[in-house]
Amino acid sequence: MIFFKTPEFWYKDPGLLRKLCLKPISEIYRAVSNYRYHMPCDVSLHGKKVLAVGGITLGGSGKTVVVGSICKMLKEKNKKFAILSRGYGRSTGGALKVDSRIHSYVDVGDEPLMLSKQFDVFVGKNRAETADVAENVIDGCEYLILDDGLTQKYLEPTKKIVVISNDQLFGNGEMFPLGPNRLDFDEIKSDIDALFVLKREGDNNVASFEDIPVCYGSIKQSFDGISGRIMVFCGLGYPQKFFRIFSNFEVAKTIAFPDHYPYKDEEIGEMLSEAFRLRAQLVTTEKDLMRIPSKYWPQIKTVGIDVVWESSIDYIF
Repeated sequence: MIFFKTPEFWYKDPGLLRKLCLKPISEIYRAVSNYRYHMPCDVSLHGKKVLAVGGITLGGSGKTVVVGSICKMLKEKNKKFAILSRGYGRSTGGALKVDSRIHSYVDVGDEPLMLSKQFDVFVGKNRAETADVAENVIDGCEYLILDDGLTQKYLEPTKKIVVISNDQLFGNGEMFPLGPNRLDFDEIKSDIDALFVLKREGDNNVASFEDIPVCYGSIKQSFDGISGRIMVFCGLGYPQKFFRIFSNFEVAKTIAFPDHYPYKDEEIGEMLSEAFRLRAQLVTTEKDLMRIPSKYWPQIKTVGIDVVWESSIDYIF
């Protein structure tokens, strides 16, 4: 498994040399991405609502936060549902139900493990096979939520939902590896059912989109137990967005690791020692905590994240 740190040039002009070297590769990537996106899916389910949630960029858009928000609404409506995830980086094979009491992020992936603390989550590469497992466990399952489900071709979605961060949008606008985009928005926008744009609370400078149903949501953070001087670290696709939320805190240091980075004992020990030396609390994300040995959890604070929607998103149900 390759752990990738977001290049800074993805969010600014990449420069002439990079364009000359990487643009041809990006155009090949675009052609392959567009071809794969329009390939038919293997299985269509009748009588089930399959909501595929995904992002345009490689990491950082907030899709997992949106999946959690959708599931909270379904729970409030007393609907039966399951989250289906590939389980990025998992070591186990086949489809299974995630159990946070016995599984670690190595078994099921960090995002499924985090979501499983509140909802029924199933992991498996083949979403159609994973759906069968979920339906055998959840009697009368009405909804299947595909976390990062826009690019999988195993199970046909009934609704396609794209999540975009207002902070990062499409970066420098280029496809991978010249830019952060893994899907060509112009190619797929006529095919999607909803566009969810996530923004910082109080940020009214938002991007506008035409001819697409758009709903804006404000990210609401919970800083319970976090105060005073802090030292912040994370392994995310777009770490700068996480670091920005601490503008009202005294931040002694920030450390960015590659996305989905598996923290080692010695690294956590060193950060705890440095935080002690700096007289600071050690703070990270809930997702990052899943990749840290549980013996360290009491010594690390996390930020809770939710979405407050500016208008109803009931039309996706």
